[in-house]
Parts: sequence; structure tokens; C-alpha cells
Amino acid sequence: MSVDIMEHIWSDTMELRQGSELSPLARLLTSLLAAPTICFTTKAGGDAATPLATCAGDEVLPGASLADVLYQEFGIEMSDETIVFIEPCKMSNADYFSGKELGHALGNILVELAGVDHRDDPTHSAMEKAIVTQPAQHATKRRMQAELVQ
Repeated sequence: MSVDIMEHIWSDTMELRQGSELSPLARLLTSLLAAPTICFTTKAGGDAATPLATCAGDEVLPGASLADVLYQEFGIEMSDETIVFIEPCKMSNADYFSGKELGHALGNILVELAGVDHRDDPTHSAMEKAIVTQPAQHATKRRMQAELVQ
């Protein structure tokens, strides 16, 4: 991830976003996190770019934290506990986001910040299957109850 962050910083395509300039995803993220959050948009990465978030105290170059690099490049001082959120411009400037899209993006960011890698977890596919089949089971149960009532 640090290579991606440095690519965004050094490509000179990052822009600080604050207040009313924040996207719906950035507003959701900042409202949920107890840590201070600083938000950027980037034009780098093209259509495949996804939002990313990390702690400012994370080392991105040997001996240099993200906070150090952002101070040198942007003159922005922040604590190591600050969450740095970088969102692609295509997402930040979108006219519309469905709740499903926002929830999916937010969930991925929170899982990434927590340091959980569910891709290697064998229970992940079982949990995903249970979540997908659970609504279908409830619908079948409701249909059977409705038939009994009639």
C-alpha cells in the first residue's frame, strides 16, 4: 500500500478536501472514526483506483512516516494517529452513490484499517455463503407461514 500512497503523493495529483468539499464516503468515514481524519482526492490510478486509508504514523519510506512525507510535500502537520483517506476523483465527484456502493466501499476501508485480511480466511467463504443464503431461508419460512395461515 505504501507504494500506492507514494505514487499518489509524487504524481502531484492529490488535493486536500475539507468541509463541504468532502464526498459522501469521506463524510461517513470521518463520522465513524474516533481518530482525526484528513481527506484527499487523487487523479492518479485511472478507472481501477479504489479509495484507501491508513494511519499517518505508518512508515512509507525507510525512516519516514506518512505524516513526515505529507508535511514535506503539503506542509500539513498531523499526529501519527491521524487517518489519511485518499479517494479517487471519479468517486469523490460522482453525482450519485447507492447505499450499497457506499456500504461496500466503507466496509473495505474499515477492514483495511483494522488490518484484517479476510481473503486468506477459510471461514470467509462459509460466512459469505451463510449471509447470502440466510435471506432466502427466511423468505421460504415466511411463505410457508403465510400458506399455513390461509
